[in-house]
Amino acid sequence: MYGKEELLKEVGTSSLNLSYIPPNIKTVVIINDFDYIEGGAANVAISTAKALVKAGYNTYFFSAVSRKNTPKINGVKYISTNQYASLSDPNKMRGALNGLYNFKAARSLKKLLKNLDNKTTLIHIHTWTKALSSSIWNAAYSLHVPIYLTCHDYFTVCPNGGFFNYKKTRICKKKPLSISCLKCNCDSRNYGIKLYRFARGIVQNKLVNILKKTSKFISISSFSENILKENFPKNIIFERVYNPIDAIDFAEKIHPESNKYFLFVGRLSKEKGCELFCQAITDLKQKGIVVGDGPDASRLRSMFTNDYVSFVGWKNRNEVFEYMHRAKALIFPSMWYETDGLSVREALSIGLPCIVSDCCAAKDYITDSTKGCTFNSLENLKQAITEYNGSSLHYEN
Repeated sequence: MYGKEELLKEVGTSSLNLSYIPPNIKTVVIINDFDYIEGGAANVAISTAKALVKAGYNTYFFSAVSRKNTPKINGVKYISTNQYASLSDPNKMRGALNGLYNFKAARSLKKLLKNLDNKTTLIHIHTWTKALSSSIWNAAYSLHVPIYLTCHDYFTVCPNGGFFNYKKTRICKKKPLSISCLKCNCDSRNYGIKLYRFARGIVQNKLVNILKKTSKFISISSFSENILKENFPKNIIFERVYNPIDAIDFAEKIHPESNKYFLFVGRLSKEKGCELFCQAITDLKQKGIVVGDGPDASRLRSMFTNDYVSFVGWKNRNEVFEYMHRAKALIFPSMWYETDGLSVREALSIGLPCIVSDCCAAKDYITDSTKGCTFNSLENLKQAITEYNGSSLHYEN
């Protein structure tokens, strides 16, 4: 029997750790492609900005893509270049050029930094590949402002950011930016996009050299840090800062063994492995709920038109936790080197066991059988579902 505090201690809490910031820093410029939540990294960037303001830092949020109707954080100064994401720009040539090297973003950031004291200012980058480009490193580096980077993905080294071959639906072992990498059509869209992303990688790593110009690298899991270390220069040191998780108090205890369905929560794209979840549930004639949306949604809905899998679409935070509360277990079938696995940590924080793919960071949280188990294939997943007993993990309110 686990108490709630013990669970939270093992998987993280909702508070954000700011201990990575040196004591002399008074101003922090958060940099992210988007100034609204469009993914997990943006959510963390925004949460960081909130925490910084609360802690008394002079806080800026610098982005390329802004959404005017999205609520902004009181106390945060927003600056945006008001551009499109590179691959979404109606002007394809402009979008491609900005993706390779965004001159406007570099000028705008340099203008901001010239008005700040470089001895008490810190740059903290979360995402840059979708709109801002590596040009922001040159702007900050030229003014001697330290650059910290949270590695939410693998874009620092891998052109498609995931060491994943989308065409073959498997992890890619090729050396990033090598000739064999160049020849490999691994992109989720087409080979033309792969060539563009390869060129972007050459600009950022060979011309701008972001690995040299970054003062500190922040990893979000032991798993992802080890993957990055295999591809980084030997002298680079990481600092661990776990992503914050949402934790909700339920009035009632969770009783997974009494519940009727298995749960998938996440983006519906190939690397997330939802098809694997649906296939296992269908083969075993179990009940499965899919919470989420994405580019693979329509294909999956047409493939699994049966009485076993239900697609409920995107849900807000409270609704997701309600689905977790009523689930037998969360299944996390990610097929790539997932850097964190936030939904697993959230599920464990409320006492819901998880069945997790063994090729992602979330497996590190399955430390014993009371928390669930791991799997490495469709048959292995089906075996885990069949043998799984959800009665061993609860928390006490």
